[in-house]
This record gives sequence, C-alpha cells and structure tokens, in this order.
Amino acid sequence: MLGSLQQRDNSYITNSESPAYQRYQELARVAGVSRAFTLSVKLGLYTLLQNVKDTEGLPGLTSQQVAQRLGLQQAASPVAAAAAAAAAAAAAAAAAAAAAAAAAAAAILVTTEPPAGLPGLSSQQVAQRLGLQTAAGFRGVSDWLDVLVSLDNLLRSGKGPDAVYSNSADAQRYLCKQRPEYMGGHAVLYHDRTFPQLLFMEQSLKTGVQPEAARSIVAPVMDTFAGAAETQGSASGGDPVAFALGMTGCNKPAFQALAVQFDWSRYKTLGDFGGSAGVLCCCVAAAQPHMACATYDLPAVHGAAEQYVQQQGLTDRVKVLDVDFFDDSPFPKHDVITMGMILHDWGLQKKKLLLRKAFAGLPPGGAFIAVEVLIDDGRRDNLWGLVMSLDMLLELEGENSFDYSFEEFTSWALEVGFSSTQLIRLTGPNSAAVAYK
Repeated sequence: MLGSLQQRDNSYITNSESPAYQRYQELARVAGVSRAFTLSVKLGLYTLLQNVKDTEGLPGLTSQQVAQRLGLQQAASPVAAAAAAAAAAAAAAAAAAAAAAAAAAAAILVTTEPPAGLPGLSSQQVAQRLGLQTAAGFRGVSDWLDVLVSLDNLLRSGKGPDAVYSNSADAQRYLCKQRPEYMGGHAVLYHDRTFPQLLFMEQSLKTGVQPEAARSIVAPVMDTFAGAAETQGSASGGDPVAFALGMTGCNKPAFQALAVQFDWSRYKTLGDFGGSAGVLCCCVAAAQPHMACATYDLPAVHGAAEQYVQQQGLTDRVKVLDVDFFDDSPFPKHDVITMGMILHDWGLQKKKLLLRKAFAGLPPGGAFIAVEVLIDDGRRDNLWGLVMSLDMLLELEGENSFDYSFEEFTSWALEVGFSSTQLIRLTGPNSAAVAYK
C-alpha cells in the first residue's frame, strides 16, 4: 500500500474539497505557528513584554517490509523494527507532527479573562527592542505578533500601526524567564535542536544516523554533557546549562504531580539519577518534608543543579552529586530511585542495565520510578510519545533509543526481579511507571 502511494501523482492534494488537502492545510498551519511560537520564546518576547506590566484485521506490511520498500534502515531487533515501522508510517507528516507536538508541549491555557488596563508595546517598539526589521512598510513583525495573538499567547488592543501588544495572563506566568513557573526553555530546545534536525529525518530513517551536515548545525547531545562543545548559551551549540533549563520547563509540572500523587509515606530517602538541574528532587522535597533527596548527574550540569537547589531554598534537603550511571560502580542506596526522561534515551540493553542497577540499589519494598511520556500500549493514542520516540532517533543516533509503553516497562521490570508495577497518570502526556522490589 505504501509502495503504491509513492507511484501516484499528487493531484489529489490540490483539490481543496478533499479531506487530504484539508488535513494538509491543517498540518501546514500547525507547523507554521509552532515555529512562530518557539521563535517568540527564543527571542524573549514575553519577557520583554513583562517589563511593561506586572502581570484492526486489515492487510498491510510488516515493519521489515516497510523498511525494505522505502529503503529505510532495517532494524535487527523486534523493538527497533517496531520503531522503524512507526517512523515509516508517520514519514509523510513527521515534520508537521513534531511541530505540532512542540507547540503542544509549550502550550499554555487559554485565558478567559484577560487583565484590563495594562500597557503594552507597539510592533515597532517590539522590533526596536528585539533588534528586528523596522523599515517602513515591513509587515513581518506585526504578522508574527498577530499569529501569537491567535494562539492566545498575546493580547492586542487596536489594530494596524496603532495596535498595542501585551502578554496574556498565562504567557505572563509560564513564558517569562524570571517567573518560577517558566516553561519556555523547552520551546527553546525545540527551536535550537529538534526543528533543525527534522530537516534530516529522511537520512536518519534510511541509515540510522544523522549526516555530517546535521551535526554542523546541532551538536551531538552527548557532547553537550561531556563538555566537548565550545559554544555556550545555546542548546544547539552544546551548552549543558541551556539544555538543563530546557528540560526543567518540560518536566516540572509532571514532577510536581509525582510529588503529591505517589505514596511517599513509607519512604525516607530519594535518589534521582540523571537529575539534570535537580528539579524532581526539589519538587519532592518541597511537598514531602520528611524526604531526604539526592540528585545525581554528570559533572557538566552540577553547577546548574546547585544553583537551582539554592534558588528553591532546599540546600539542606537536596544534595547535588556527580555520577556516571553507566560506570561499574553500584548505585548509592535509597528507598526510592527515580529517573525522569532517562530510560527513553537508550536502547533496550542499556534500559535493562539501568533497571538492574536501580533494583540493586533498593531495599525490599523499595520503589523505582520512571517518569516518561509513556506510549499507550496500543501505540495509537499518545502522539506526543510517538513523536518523542522519533526525536530520540535524531538526538541519540546509534543508541537505538526509543520511547516505550507501560506494558513494555512491566515486562522488563519483572524480568529484572521487581515484584509488581504501577502506572500513575501525571500531567499532559506524562506518566510515572513504578516498579516495586
């Protein structure tokens, strides 16, 4: 079926009455507004505006057949083959779908009652302060700002040259860098890393690795944590602090939910491995005063974690420690061991290795918790998780990295020796997969 589609012309796409064309238009619009949104966060538009106010059974193909017919990388393992099938089936709309996911990840709630009587900036003032084009007759800046109005990121009073723009209440809360709830770092990650790498998705699907041209634009993510890249201040250039801040905005709501939804009453100590800026530990320490926490990661992000823990006023409750969780040393002992967005970084064998090390570091009755964008067991509903699995292909070439379902997690956990598992729904597409020893 997929092979025959390649032979057809695209005349059906030009028929404005066809569902295919309408869907194409919808995806194109999503891709466009996603880039407008991430650029606005990257340029600090919302922070700028903050300064002026306070506020089944059908025939088909196997994954191996898909790979063969489309000339894609043919996976050796069933898990990798399934990932290749999902990637191939989504290839026609992959870039747009990823853009949609990027917008969804950084999306803010639509405000129903905008703040009244607060000043803002004209498009000309925005252009001047952000170093954008100010030539007479140039409409690009106002078009961009109006896209953000349509996304409910900005408010506008008036129109044309006299229009004044200000933050919506939710943009004011979640997209201004000085706010404790700031989530814009994740959008910056998509601007700096994911969107450029999507240009090379075809090559990744065919060869399993990114071409050299991609790595000249975006530094390999492991070089970021190894401190190999020299460019600072940008996640694309390899700044580990910028990367850590991006992950903070992405995961903090899920970590806050975990801190209150999981039953911590039986436990006293927590070790978060791959803790980045220490956000998960800080969320648990703030919500559970009896818990003593330690966040572990590579030395490259130690400073970012210390700074974040200090900002939260939790230096007496959260320790920042360096670790390489793939070295030969065992994990330090803790009642609960967590990994937030870590297991999906690796292939199956390394996933199981980390599970075994966590199991060994827990007492009887202890718990291992993986916070992830878990794919639904049927691999149909959690679009964000499926797209993120493609992101892992782009970011961690050669590792056979993939996102996974709770069903898969349970099978690995039981194989390692855990006695039972539990699924906890957190925020948005995020869940916690818990394994009890």
